[in-house]
Amino acid sequence: MRDEVSNFIKIYLERPIKNNEFGMKFPHMFAFYFILKKINPEFVIESGVYKGQGTWLIEKTLPNAKILSLDIKLHLREYISNKAEYSSLDFKFHDFTQINPDKTLVFFDDHQNCLERLKECKWFEIKHVIFEDNYPTDQGDCYSLNKIISGS
Repeated sequence: MRDEVSNFIKIYLERPIKNNEFGMKFPHMFAFYFILKKINPEFVIESGVYKGQGTWLIEKTLPNAKILSLDIKLHLREYISNKAEYSSLDFKFHDFTQINPDKTLVFFDDHQNCLERLKECKWFEIKHVIFEDNYPTDQGDCYSLNKIISGS
């Protein structure tokens, strides 16, 4: 992991969005980077683009991966990838029946009910799922894994 931190720092210094307020910063970006490197999916679905820093990180980490970036507010992007496919349709409205679920990773940073998102992923047999937001019971704007586990 130490080697990966050193590698990540070099990438992080090149990030296109220096002020990513309300988006991922160093700790979450490193965790995402590390998981991407370890799983090495061929297809990454990013739900919640915001300014585009996550899309950029996926490109830098997995240059050969196919990327689908979803957001209802695509006009907020500051970084726009030439490689990613963009859609303003919600995750649940896409047809993922033709993907290889074992080589797919979904990254949710869309502030939606994570229980519903897990059900949607299970329907398509997608096993690699990351939730960027995991609010405690008394915080946040969506139903998170922490809230499920605590029974709230």
